[in-house]
Amino acid sequence: MQDNVIKNILLIFLIVLVFYLLTILSSILIPFVLAFLFASIFQPLIILLRRWKIPIWIIVPFITAFTLMVIFGLSNIIYSTVVDIISNKDFLITRINLKLDEIFQWLREMFGIRLNTRIINKELKNIFDAETISSIVQNFASVLGSFTGSFIMFALYYIFLLIGMGKYKDYFNYVAGKEESNLLKYYERIQKSIFSYMLWKTLINLIAAVYVYLVCQFFDIPFSLFWGFLTWLLLYIPTIGSILAVLMPALMAFVQFDSIAEVLVFLAIVIVFLFLFGNLVEPKVLGSQLRLNTLVVIFGLVFWGYIWGIPGMLLSIPMMVILKIIFEHIPSFQVFARMMGPVEQISNELDAQKTG
Repeated sequence: MQDNVIKNILLIFLIVLVFYLLTILSSILIPFVLAFLFASIFQPLIILLRRWKIPIWIIVPFITAFTLMVIFGLSNIIYSTVVDIISNKDFLITRINLKLDEIFQWLREMFGIRLNTRIINKELKNIFDAETISSIVQNFASVLGSFTGSFIMFALYYIFLLIGMGKYKDYFNYVAGKEESNLLKYYERIQKSIFSYMLWKTLINLIAAVYVYLVCQFFDIPFSLFWGFLTWLLLYIPTIGSILAVLMPALMAFVQFDSIAEVLVFLAIVIVFLFLFGNLVEPKVLGSQLRLNTLVVIFGLVFWGYIWGIPGMLLSIPMMVILKIIFEHIPSFQVFARMMGPVEQISNELDAQKTG
């Protein structure tokens, strides 16, 4: 009894230590986790190409170049959009001022609220003045420098992981010290789950992004490509990601359109699609094994966001799925794995136990 108490106390201290290290080593671990996720997506392809006797020195440069091209293309979308927004700042300020005047006029007529629009207009102009833009550029340069350092670490992790993916079985058998190792089975289960989740989630997000892009094009909303890309990226963030994916282009539609009815129609078309897609199609495609209940999703979002910021929010679902799989293979933690599953999965297991 006393030994169990000591083990539990030590386990609690170990968990606290692990989460503390996750926080202070975030600059090292985030690029590694991203590299592992990317490498896991390409692992089946690497294994297939190795079976075809294609040398690893051909496979790794090809996959690395493809990944870098995708990252460069996405970065170019962000950069070109920022440049376009700055170049069209006068138009945007004019439209914002016009919309604010309409809102203030409505508030005066409905509730008798009077606001000083001159102060607000002055502040809007100060936001886009030369000094503010210069400060934004300096901050952007600082962030870019930090991103460059993280990207170099990501690239190094990514290349070495790709090189080792073809012989991962030999590596895990060597580490475990025996041919049939549980460590290898755990890794294969995690890798397959990550591959399935990342592949289907990326395709689902891509379909939603194309839809938002086409709707923005139809309504002639500026920066349509950027709103599509932002939708694809934000939908990786559970719960709030879909809200932000709708909110950002909706704000531009509010500035762009003269009629509020057009804004509402635009919102309805986007919201209905994303709601149906996220609540009907996505659960069917991903399946119950890769899904988590809502409480776990929200907890993971807050927890990993607190530890790693925005990258943690983007990685929260894969990290929670990994934790769920690990818990399933530790007898004392299997109860937590069951608690993390979706409600329908818990109900099915209870029904199976009753019938059994």
